[in-house]
Amino acid sequence: MLSPAKAKEKALKALFARKLMERGWLTALLGYLAKREELKVRLKYIGDVTLRRTDFEALAAYAYYTAKCWPKLPEELARAAGSLLRLQEGPLWLVRVLSLASYLCDKSRSLGKKFSINIIPERVSLEVNGISVAFNFHCVNYALADAFIRGEYEVPEVLSGLRGKEVVDVGANIG
Repeated sequence: MLSPAKAKEKALKALFARKLMERGWLTALLGYLAKREELKVRLKYIGDVTLRRTDFEALAAYAYYTAKCWPKLPEELARAAGSLLRLQEGPLWLVRVLSLASYLCDKSRSLGKKFSINIIPERVSLEVNGISVAFNFHCVNYALADAFIRGEYEVPEVLSGLRGKEVVDVGANIG
């Protein structure tokens, strides 16, 4: 039996998954609880997809944890996935990027750094303690993002004074 706190957290995760779905959320949730392996939903901005049970659970959890730092980010990421990716790639990309965003949220809090993330067309912009870095969506991964959160990078003197809309663009040369 789940403790009341764990049950509340699971319910909140399921509600955050609902924010990313236009249709089929309740049916998917009931299917998840009934331990069905495939769940059919219509994701906002992406379309009708079939999610594996584990993907539904991950989508709910990562949307919940990401929204703790950035309440509107899960929906912004869904919008970006819908406009930039093919239907089959959208859900998996969304789970991966929400996972990264939730990780960055935890990491920035534990290190006490001011951190923000912004979605712009075809790019993810990270800002750590006033330094902005823009990445191509396909180049963002844990190692790269973690380097900027921890500060394990060298910012040349000429770039150290950048503020506001000025950005260090590293997405073009990363493979």
